[in-house]
Amino acid sequence: MNLLLDLGNSRLKWGLTKGTGCPLVAHGSASYAAEELQTLALAWHEAAIDQVCYASVVSPDQEQAVLSLLPSTARSCRFIVSAQFGTLRNGYGTPQTLGIDRWAAAIGAWTKVQRDCLVISAGTATTIDVIEAVQGGGVYRGGLIIPGVDLMLRSLHQGTARLPDAMGHYRPAPDVPDNTDDAMVSGAIEATCGAIVRMASRLPQDAPWLLTGGSAHPLQDALAQRATVIGEGLVLQGLAQV
Repeated sequence: MNLLLDLGNSRLKWGLTKGTGCPLVAHGSASYAAEELQTLALAWHEAAIDQVCYASVVSPDQEQAVLSLLPSTARSCRFIVSAQFGTLRNGYGTPQTLGIDRWAAAIGAWTKVQRDCLVISAGTATTIDVIEAVQGGGVYRGGLIIPGVDLMLRSLHQGTARLPDAMGHYRPAPDVPDNTDDAMVSGAIEATCGAIVRMASRLPQDAPWLLTGGSAHPLQDALAQRATVIGEGLVLQGLAQV
């Protein structure tokens, strides 16, 4: 069994496959709290893990805390940014600065649709990336990085004297937010949707929008179901191809 790990800023996402390129047979997520990691470690030891492929954007200490829980017999492989993977070429202007999570998500998206597409990862940060289909394959072009919905709300609360730690609701048009909590939540979601729509203008109108991450479902609702949510995570989908 192969174990795939996406060590994100806020949460650890995991998946199991029976081999390279195989679909996920199980997946989930956890915080980095010690008790949650210990529970995962017990499950991993029972799953007869042979190989581990992981992508990490966390600190070396936090990364080691997770890797130390893996079965000692499992072989580990760190996912790295490459110039090409299969038929997908990396066209990022500064590949040495490209986050491995963005590249893994791009591989997952391209594997799934094999056409022009928008890749949206809505986590601690929200990334909105473009893949263009060209003769013989695809090219990852890059895109936008903006604060995630929750990070926008925390920034407003921490950076101002009177704005609350908002617990409001999204109020779509034609409704108008008429209280501060709803105004903050609606503002963060509308700002994110605006960035998504503007980036999508670089692609054909029928290009799919693939959406993943903790804020995926609220954004999908706000985008009037234009985006398809990949519940198991595009990073894990990309790692499954390695």
